[in-house]
Amino acid sequence: MDDDDAVRRLLADFSIEVTPRETAALDEAATVLAPGTRVYVTDLAGVDLQRALDAAARIRERGLRPVVHLAVRAIPDLAALDRALGRLVDAGVEDLLLIAGSREPAGELENTSQVLESEVFARRAFASIGVAGHPEGNPGVDEGAVDLALASKDKLAREDGLPLYVVTQFGFAADPVLGWERRMRDAGITLPVRVGLPGLTSPARLVKFGLSCGVGPSLAVLRKQTGSVLKLATATYRPTDTVRGLARAVAADPESLIAAVHFFPFGAVVPTARWATTGQKDGLGAERT
Repeated sequence: MDDDDAVRRLLADFSIEVTPRETAALDEAATVLAPGTRVYVTDLAGVDLQRALDAAARIRERGLRPVVHLAVRAIPDLAALDRALGRLVDAGVEDLLLIAGSREPAGELENTSQVLESEVFARRAFASIGVAGHPEGNPGVDEGAVDLALASKDKLAREDGLPLYVVTQFGFAADPVLGWERRMRDAGITLPVRVGLPGLTSPARLVKFGLSCGVGPSLAVLRKQTGSVLKLATATYRPTDTVRGLARAVAADPESLIAAVHFFPFGAVVPTARWATTGQKDGLGAERT
């Protein structure tokens, strides 16, 4: 398999996300995205669930597949969780991404395992349930604790038949992701992985988000790629090298857990959708970062 074929295979089922405030961009993005493409609706502090449900309805109307983020720490207790899940099901939402969220807990719920193990969650059936992965660590959380949490979710998926998978935090290099994936696999984890990648936005903005989100080793790669301060401010970042590196590794390792990529466009929804769709169809042979 040549590099372009490997890229096409990796991008065949890519996903992308929008905030509830960005759904107007879907009118144009939907003209290039394949029907059924997963579009994640990001959780934003201060934006209520109804906005996310409205965004999900708009995504579905355009022939795309909404995946709604549910931030556990924004939910005070199991009764509130029960109500939120009921609203999601009533609105026809079939796919979730469960995250802890960066805010302080609103009540007794602090992590996604509490939700997954709860009786109120067990009463609903979702087609897919994403959980977070952190190849470059999670700020303020011990690496061993992060690994154990993911292992417990993997065990829960196997024992209870939950359709879990992992979406990783975004990064700028393939090597940290590949090393983390091998470590998870060696620990017995079998959950499929969607690798988070930044979209086509400015490197300066990516550095800002990377520092705030705890992305570590691959930030050095971004700075090396973008060079001078002037270039950092004016360039458009493309994750070409990262996609190629991941695609080669996955093509060479049939046991890899990496199944697809997920794009965090940081406002550049349409350019990212166009770039990823082009790579999905044609590979990235002519692309240069």
